[in-house]
Amino acid sequence: MDTIIVFALVVVLGEAGDEEKIASHWARLQHCLSDARLLSRREDNYRPIIAYCKPVEVNPAETRVLGLELKGE
Repeated sequence: MDTIIVFALVVVLGEAGDEEKIASHWARLQHCLSDARLLSRREDNYRPIIAYCKPVEVNPAETRVLGLELKGE
């Protein structure tokens, strides 16, 4: 299967410039942004969390993409 462009939910624990980790991949930007906002606003986090979405290219046969239905499944 070919690669597609999806939105990665990127999370940084701590300050800007710390290591980025991709928490999930989303087919729709609105869903990704909703999760990013929820993570960033939580007041019970034990340290600051920066969460945002960025477009990335993935192979959906190899990477789970939330909100994407593959044909034949």
